[in-house]
Amino acid sequence: MMREVLLTGAVGGLLWLDRFQIFQVMISRPIVAAPLVGWIVGDINSGLASGLIFEMLWLRRPPLGGFIGPDVTLASIAVSSVSAAVRSETGVDLLPVVLMSFLLLFPVSFLGTRLDVLLRKYAGRIAPHAEKIQAEGADRAVFIYFGSALALGYCFAFLFLVTITLGGALILTWIVPLIPPPVIRATGTAFYLVPLLGALDLLVGLEQRPHAVLFIMGFLVALGTSLVLCFLS
Repeated sequence: MMREVLLTGAVGGLLWLDRFQIFQVMISRPIVAAPLVGWIVGDINSGLASGLIFEMLWLRRPPLGGFIGPDVTLASIAVSSVSAAVRSETGVDLLPVVLMSFLLLFPVSFLGTRLDVLLRKYAGRIAPHAEKIQAEGADRAVFIYFGSALALGYCFAFLFLVTITLGGALILTWIVPLIPPPVIRATGTAFYLVPLLGALDLLVGLEQRPHAVLFIMGFLVALGTSLVLCFLS
C-alpha cells in the first residue's frame, strides 16, 4: 500500500501544479487527474468513478481568474487512490467503495482550498524579490524564485496527498469489512445521486448559454465515462 501512496503523492503533486502554477491545460481537472492516478496505482476504474463524481459535482465552479474554488484536484486524486487501495484489500465492489471514500474525504476539497490560499500568500512574498532582481537586470536569477515557488507547491501537494491518502486508506480498510452487505449494496446505488446533484445544479443556470454549454459538456463526459466503466468492468 505504501508504494501506491507514494506514487499518488508524486504524480498527484505534478498534476496539482497545473491547477494554478504552470501550464493550466486542465489536466488538473478530476476527470483527467483521477483516472491517471488510478491507472498508475493499478485501478483505473476507481480513478474514472472518482473523477466522474467530482467533475459533475463541481463542473460549474472552475478555478478561473481570482476565484479559488474547492480543491477538487487533490480530493479526487485522494479518493481515487484510497478507493483502489480499499478495493485491493477488501474486494468490495467499485461504486460502494468510491462513494464511501468520497464521503470520508469530501472535506479535503475545502481544506485544500484553505491551504492553497496560504500557499499563494507565501509565494506572493517571493514576488517582490523576483521583481527587484529583474529590475537590476539579473533575469536568470528570477528563475530561482520561480523554481522555489514550484518546488514549494509540489512539496505541499505531495505531503498533503500522502498524509490524506494513507490515513483514508487505513480508516476505510478497517471500517468497510464491518459494514453489513445490504448497506454496501445500498451505498453502491447511492453513488449515482452525487452526479445527479451536479447535473441538477447545472440545470439551474441553463437559461444562460455558457451554463448550457457546460451542461452539455458535463453530460457527454458522464456518458462517455459510464460507457468506459461498463466496458472495463
